[in-house]
Amino acid sequence: MAAPQLNCDVLVIGGGAAGIAAAVAAGRTGAKTILLERYGFLGGLATTAQVGTICGLYLRDTAGAEATPVSGGFAQEFASRLQQVGGTKPLCVDRGLWVLPYSPPDFARVADAVVGETKNVQLVLHATVAETRAENSKIISVRALAWNEPVEIFPQAIVDSTGEATAAALAGANSENGATDQAPALVFVLENIDPGLAQRGLLEVRRELRRAVESGTLPAVCERLALVPGTGTNGRLALKLSLLPANPDCALWQQVTNWERESRALLAPLHRFLVENVAAFRNARLDSIAPQLGVRSGRRILGRARLADEAVLKVQKFPQGIARGCWPMERWGNSPRPEMNYFAERDFYDIPLDCLRPVELKNVFVAGRCLSAETGAMTSARVIGTALATGWAAGTAAAFQAAGKSSDEAVTTIREHLSGQT
Repeated sequence: MAAPQLNCDVLVIGGGAAGIAAAVAAGRTGAKTILLERYGFLGGLATTAQVGTICGLYLRDTAGAEATPVSGGFAQEFASRLQQVGGTKPLCVDRGLWVLPYSPPDFARVADAVVGETKNVQLVLHATVAETRAENSKIISVRALAWNEPVEIFPQAIVDSTGEATAAALAGANSENGATDQAPALVFVLENIDPGLAQRGLLEVRRELRRAVESGTLPAVCERLALVPGTGTNGRLALKLSLLPANPDCALWQQVTNWERESRALLAPLHRFLVENVAAFRNARLDSIAPQLGVRSGRRILGRARLADEAVLKVQKFPQGIARGCWPMERWGNSPRPEMNYFAERDFYDIPLDCLRPVELKNVFVAGRCLSAETGAMTSARVIGTALATGWAAGTAAAFQAAGKSSDEAVTTIREHLSGQT
């Protein structure tokens, strides 16, 4: 049986933060848009990995009493709606860093709403890309499985927001594997926790974990436990357990499988140890485990431009800047705590449009954590707030290209949107 055939102006692959923004951006220009998402709900790692906080929305500010948005545009629109739905508000966590705590179901709910309200966007859930066909440096068709049935899509332009540059790589774009750059993390939620623990922090917990590791009761990776900010006041505490970065000699698919199995196997003994040895966890019950490991870094393209570490640290601005990054470099490596590299307060760097464009493909844009960046720069640009911004830019640029408009016109429109002029 021949696969059904669909035509569109813009095909967005991946319904995480970047893909949601890209689809809405393209749809609002009037472009006929298809959004493919591999799960049965939107949000990507923000929902499946239960990240719990949006970073990259607000300028770092050690003196300010309120959060200052890094830009206007869709990222702030989404954040505002999330605050209305969940009753949440920005939270200052450390050294002037502001984040927006959220409930993963609320994130999916807002994502459903903004995509559903956008005319011209057709959402296809349970859909994964299997093959691309390129001619003359353009992807002309994409074959996917939608609920295990084949479908072929013929787009004018594509936004790859898969987090792994899947479509771009299938079509021959050069990429690099960033899985060795950052350790992934598994989030889980415990109930019946002492509400005061969130205010005290995990010092007492880490002390006991250190003793357990030294005695051989728990493996060393259990010391890599961290608190998800904004949780714990109601007795429900979200924790994240970071693993070790990928083994460069292991195939990525095998590494991810190993990570998923090993991290979940650790939870039972870790939970039991906390209940038996830390007073704040005496009555704790394991409430939920994130359906997917939070992979912080994966495959990314080698683009027409590359966001450099130096550009981030020196908060460089570019005429072709289409998104603003304000989160410090945050590398989760072999140490129990992340390595933080800060730049100037109350400032941001630009991400040029060419960081979203593979060298080899004329009609493909990427967004989120598969954009072109050096290792340190990616540890800053990968966060949800910045992914919303790069997604919006990629969706706008793809829609403009599909309509025969220039990338310069797209950049002008995107920059006006960031400034709150549109």
